[in-house]
Amino acid sequence: MKKTDSKRVVREYRMVHKARPERIFPLLCPVREYDWIPLWRCELLYTQSGVAELGCVFRTDFGDQWGPETWVVSHYRPGEKIAFVRTGALRTTRYEVILEGDRDDTALTHLTWRQEITGLNPEGDKLVAAPGDEEFQAMMAALNEMLAYYLATGKSLSLAHAADKLREESAG
Repeated sequence: MKKTDSKRVVREYRMVHKARPERIFPLLCPVREYDWIPLWRCELLYTQSGVAELGCVFRTDFGDQWGPETWVVSHYRPGEKIAFVRTGALRTTRYEVILEGDRDDTALTHLTWRQEITGLNPEGDKLVAAPGDEEFQAMMAALNEMLAYYLATGKSLSLAHAADKLREESAG
C-alpha cells in the first residue's frame, strides 16, 4: 500500500445567536439555506423528506478554485449537530456544525462550525496548504451576519448588502 502525505487543515469558527437551537437547526439545510443566504445555490440530488436528513445528498459549485463538490449529510441530530462529508476533485472536507443552548435557559445558541479539509492530489494539497484562514474567517463573519439578520427579521439580506459585507470582511 502506498501512503501519501496529503495536506490537511482544520478551521473553526464560533458564533452566538439569540434564538434556540430548535429554531436555528432547520436552517442548516441545503433547501432552507435559500431562505437566508442570498448567494446560496445547490442541486439537491437525494432526500426522502425534501430537506436535510441523514444521507441527504446535494452538489454545489461556487465558481471558485475548488470546483463542483458533492455533499452528504453524515450526522444528523436535530437541535444539536449536523455534519457533512464534502468531496470534489481537489479536496474532501468533513464539515460539522454543533449547536449548544445556553445553560442559563436563555434563548441563546452557541454554534461551532468546524471544517477539516484534506487535499486529494498535488493541486489540492497546494490549495489546502495556501493561507486561507483570513478568507475562512471573513466568509464565516458574513455568514454570521446573514444568520443574525434572518433570525431578527425573517428575511434574507439583499444580495448587494451580502456582497458588500463579504468584501468588507475580506478586506480586514
